[in-house]
Formats: sequence, C-alpha cells, structure tokens
Amino acid sequence: MGIKKMMRQAVGFVLAVLLGLVNAAMGGSVTMNPGLWEWTADMEMPGMPMPLPPTSYTSCITQVDFVPKDSKLGQTCETIDLQTEGDTVSWNMTCTTPQGVATSQGQITYSGDSAVGEIQVSTLGMQMISKTRGRRLGPCQ
Repeated sequence: MGIKKMMRQAVGFVLAVLLGLVNAAMGGSVTMNPGLWEWTADMEMPGMPMPLPPTSYTSCITQVDFVPKDSKLGQTCETIDLQTEGDTVSWNMTCTTPQGVATSQGQITYSGDSAVGEIQVSTLGMQMISKTRGRRLGPCQ
C-alpha cells in the first residue's frame, strides 16, 4: 500500500473523529454554535522528513444531526470514554476500516464559533498527531 493511500486513510480517520466529537459534544454542556463549519487538520508524523499538507473540509452541524449524510469515509467508529469538562471534550475512539483498525486519543475545546484541539492517531502501523481547528462559517446552506 502506498504512502499516499495510507495518508488518505489516516486523514479520513481524523475527519471521522472530528465528526464524532461534534456529535458527542452537543449532547453535553459544550458551547458550540450550529451551522456550516470548516475543519482543518495539520498532520505531523514522527520520522517524516517533510510536513504533510493540511487537510480541510466543511460540514453542516445542527442540533439534530451532526454527521453529514453523504460521508464516504467507509469507517465504523466507536467512541470509548468520552468526557466533557466545560467546553473541552476528550475521548478514546476505535474505527474499523477495510484496511484495519485505527485508534485515537485526543481533546478539543469549543468556543462558540471556533474550536481547537489535538488528536493522536495510530493506524496501519503509523503514529500521527493532528493539530485541529474548526470555525463556524455561517448558517447551513
């Protein structure tokens, strides 16, 4: 399997984690405004000679449905040990893909129309750290 394909799978996992976190966070007392959100992840891989390019996507986050219906990530994820404290969500997550199992640990802090956090991912024998940020763009279209 090529490095580009493995990186796409890893980025897909991180995006799934973010979507799951938004979903889980809305169930508690986390301050997050619904609407169209843009998420950007800066991935770091220990031992990689050059940085990976950031990835980003948008999704409509609502009080009722936090995960886009047209997601094509091809993963089944289970959140384990989800905790909220104030506006910070921390978790452990396991996702199953056709290529194998990926795990993550991390936390993200919401502040109305923005969010920042860090996710540590282990997948396909690789370790990655995702510095993640989100921002609300406006109402869903």
